[in-house]
Amino acid sequence: MNQTQVRTILLLIVLICHTPLFAQRNFERHEFSFHVGYGNMFKGTPSLTLSTHSYQRELAQGVSWDGQYYFRPLKRFIFGAVYTGFSSKGSHSEGSDHLLIHFIGAQIGMCNANTKHWQVRMTAGPGGMFFRNNSQVFGKTRKVTAGNIGLLINSNVNYKLTPNLGIGIGVQYLATGLFRMKSHYHGETVTVKFDENQDANLSRLNISGGLSYYF
Repeated sequence: MNQTQVRTILLLIVLICHTPLFAQRNFERHEFSFHVGYGNMFKGTPSLTLSTHSYQRELAQGVSWDGQYYFRPLKRFIFGAVYTGFSSKGSHSEGSDHLLIHFIGAQIGMCNANTKHWQVRMTAGPGGMFFRNNSQVFGKTRKVTAGNIGLLINSNVNYKLTPNLGIGIGVQYLATGLFRMKSHYHGETVTVKFDENQDANLSRLNISGGLSYYF
């Protein structure tokens, strides 16, 4: 994601959150939420045991989940932390792959509501990304690990069912990638470095739904 796209998104957040229609009220200062849904990586993932396009796309789609905490010190301003995970599996005649991608980081943004039940929340922040592929090649275990920083942009719409419980849907965009990874196979560890001509983009879009608890 280039600087122009990031600036456009941040400007949109500021404009939405200062619209008079959205006057935050009837929401507590603390919020925990948990969501489960669908994740899709836009590019093919590195480290797979089979490099065909169809297999790349199969492993690029999987289950996503996240846990979030936010504190509201001011009327519209919020900050907190988020953890999000992703898992996908695939197999073929010569082996199999199980991708696990974890991200944990800080979030800061705006929160507002147009009724006593509805809440709109938009946040963004950096964090650490941890990549793992537990695979099999010709019946032997192969493990690939890597890590990097990333940027998570997070948008949620919640409906308050009771004073302390709500339901909601969320859309997340995680911008991240790999510079290097370590492959552990058959008693050996090999470090693979990616250059500018190699695609190691792990950027992902998540769509999920779940519960929120306010106190």
